[in-house]
Amino acid sequence: MKNKTVYKILSAIFIVCIVLSFFSCSQNNKKNDSGEDTEKIVNDANDAQNISETEIETPRILSEAPVNNYGGYNFRILSRLSQTPDHHWEAIDIVADEENGDTINDAVYKRNAIISEKYNIKISRTDNADPMALVTKSVKAGSDDFDLLFGPINTTVVAAQAGILINLKNVPYLDLSKPWYDQNANAQLSIGGKLYATFCDFTIMDKNATWVYLFNKQLIQDLQLDNPYQLVKDGQWTIDKMVEMCKGAAKDLDGDGVMTWKDQFGWQGESGNMYMGIVASGIQVVTKNKEDLPEYNGIGERGLEVFTKLLQVFGNKNISLRSDDLGSYKGDIWTEVMDASFMEGRILFDNAGMNRVTLFRSMDTDFGIIPSPKLDSQSDYCNSLSHHQATALSFPATVAEPEKSGVLADALCAESSYTVIPAYYDVQLKTKFARDDESGEMLDIIFASRRFDLSQIYDWGGLPTIFNSAMTKNDPNITSALEKAESKVIAAIGKTIAAYGKNEN
Repeated sequence: MKNKTVYKILSAIFIVCIVLSFFSCSQNNKKNDSGEDTEKIVNDANDAQNISETEIETPRILSEAPVNNYGGYNFRILSRLSQTPDHHWEAIDIVADEENGDTINDAVYKRNAIISEKYNIKISRTDNADPMALVTKSVKAGSDDFDLLFGPINTTVVAAQAGILINLKNVPYLDLSKPWYDQNANAQLSIGGKLYATFCDFTIMDKNATWVYLFNKQLIQDLQLDNPYQLVKDGQWTIDKMVEMCKGAAKDLDGDGVMTWKDQFGWQGESGNMYMGIVASGIQVVTKNKEDLPEYNGIGERGLEVFTKLLQVFGNKNISLRSDDLGSYKGDIWTEVMDASFMEGRILFDNAGMNRVTLFRSMDTDFGIIPSPKLDSQSDYCNSLSHHQATALSFPATVAEPEKSGVLADALCAESSYTVIPAYYDVQLKTKFARDDESGEMLDIIFASRRFDLSQIYDWGGLPTIFNSAMTKNDPNITSALEKAESKVIAAIGKTIAAYGKNEN
């Protein structure tokens, strides 16, 4: 966008200079020396400026893979089938049969049509509730059934350790340095220099699975609380501020003396949000050394401080509505209780996936979108992804023609960055479903600061579960639990390192 603005300014200056030179030569005569009407010159200049504003665009970055004619080849993609009743976690970004007016559907259709024609291919999708289990069976049988995979990142890394997947760095023409691959993911997900899965512009599932804070604007106003947008901009959206606001928002609406899901809460979410909150504060229980190998660090004093502060809200049933406490509810907990509670205006902060922005599009009360709170003056906000829902790009080890798969995957990812991603990000999120301009600014912050935490994804020694369990039990004594699990965590990390060391793919 900066380049486009510069081009506009330079074009306008150049055109004005030309027009002025014509005027200076006219000597107050409407005709210049050649008899041409100066008014026409001004009109032409204006038209030229209009063209410069509409046609001068920042040049596209293209895939450098060769454009081959694949003779109608069927490019086979395996992806995850939603396991939720309303199918809002189902991949809608792989194929589209026809245009139907839906923003994402039509962008996917356009992308696939462009690449299909360019490379003379067909694009097909196989969906499965557990795609990594299916591809594992396929690879072990020596079958070439799929060209490209999109499975949940937590099961994808299991398949990678079993030698089922190809190191992305060995896939011909897959240029991971290009902007349509998430560079943070490339750096954070690699182990020992090997990368078996990453996130890219082909799919929006990982964007929808990015966890954020949605807030009820009406409650903010009624309770006379600080503007969350301004807090984020000023770097003051901290855990302390979140705790303060949540404590003041909880209310026993029916006056029965017991907080139930029909009352008003400061925060709602699930036990997994505890570990996400730790990550959001910049805490890394597992880091990587100079050999790009994971190492266990423990929680440390700063991490313990974060946990203790978060527990004030997350562990308190009188302040937070937690899905983990609704096991006795007969029905769809998420649609009928959690989502309904926020849509009915009884939740101040909903700590949920970005996909909720779409689900809440019919909500009467306005809501806003902000990143997860940080601990203090840390430089950046951080946001985690659901390792159960975020689907990553990978390739089966038995793919017959890795070069073809690399060419087509790179081309599809590149085209997606100019079709699917703008449709999702600029049209759907920022324009269609976001309720204000500030939400768009928050989205920029959120997607630029995503953290792909290895201990959350690999679940070494059940490490995240320790934090989640402490939350549901409201147990502040997490240090002893971590000490007991330390040897188990270290051993699990060692097995992962050894598995990748043996992989030749």
